Amino acid sequence: MKLEIILLIVISIGFGISLVYFIGYNKISIIKAKMDAANDIISKALKDKKDIMNQIYDKYKKVLKKKDYLKDFANLNTKKISNYNLDIELNNYLKTMTDLKEDNKELNTDEINELFNKIDNINEILIANKKYYNKNNNLLMKTIKGYIKVIAKINNIKVQTSYETK
Repeated sequence: MKLEIILLIVISIGFGISLVYFIGYNKISIIKAKMDAANDIISKALKDKKDIMNQIYDKYKKVLKKKDYLKDFANLNTKKISNYNLDIELNNYLKTMTDLKEDNKELNTDEINELFNKIDNINEILIANKKYYNKNNNLLMKTIKGYIKVIAKINNIKVQTSYETK
């Protein structure tokens, strides 16, 4: 009789621990899935933005005599960098491209303006998804406390760097 009670207690404790683990894991998994979905959209949008900027760069090369302004932009295609860093680099190059367009009348064409409009549309998608990603990243940070911190560590789930959303 005592052995049965001890066995029942051990099974109950094991079940309780399993239940707590799965509830905690489910909480962080849902948040992580939302972040991954937003990051997939961000990846595609950054790729599209880079492709359009490559088109602008090709048009600029034909007009500009001094080519040092964007010399490292061409190397960006060969770099293996995170979405976070790619976003920052693309925004820096876009600022340079915008300044060059404003300073050179030959670059202010309908075709180039249309490409900049496409980038504006992509930037709206990026901003919305970066905000969604950051919101869930902050939620993850708040959720990973106490026993859930152990569950996150076991499953190698970490809070990520939030995107800039200027």
